[in-house]
Amino acid sequence: MHPSPGPAKAVALAVVAACVSCGGSAPPTNYYVLDLPSPEPAQESLDHTAVVMPLRAGSVIRQGRIVYRESPEQVGYYEYHRWAEDPEDSVGRFLAQELMARGTFAAVVPFDGKTRSDFLLRGELRRLEEIDYDGPVHVRTELALELVEVRSGRLVWSGVSSHTEPVASSEVRSVVSGMSAAIGAGLSQLAAEIDRHLRSPD
Repeated sequence: MHPSPGPAKAVALAVVAACVSCGGSAPPTNYYVLDLPSPEPAQESLDHTAVVMPLRAGSVIRQGRIVYRESPEQVGYYEYHRWAEDPEDSVGRFLAQELMARGTFAAVVPFDGKTRSDFLLRGELRRLEEIDYDGPVHVRTELALELVEVRSGRLVWSGVSSHTEPVASSEVRSVVSGMSAAIGAGLSQLAAEIDRHLRSPD
């Protein structure tokens, strides 16, 4: 027996079914962006500079529709609920803002092939999905980052954050709000780890 669908998916399916049964046109597509908070300034800036490489994302995320899972093996997509901006782009921009606000680097810029820096920061957005099994409906995110010293080419730090957040209501926008909260928490965790590493290297 398959698990029952999550609240957001159930509502979306009901809307589609109602439109089909009455012969109407398909419902309009809704677009969403991650709503990540602006970081607050923290400490005096270090002298290092960094370039943030474009974050990678798995094919499950890259297809542009919001993802849900009814089991660990089964992946589903909301047909009429999509990302207005690639989530990995939103995450990469927020990561640069977070590190600058913390004072971890004197400058953090996106990769352009020309800018020289002390460090390269690269990573992958591995999970960004609604989970409809294993208890109440929630969202789960996973982000991995690596910090490379440009001069030596040496990997000097790496970290992974995995976070979950509950889904507050039966709307897809509530799912996206949970994703924003989980990604924000994960980025803050990893940015703090990078900051501690550079301020107190082993």
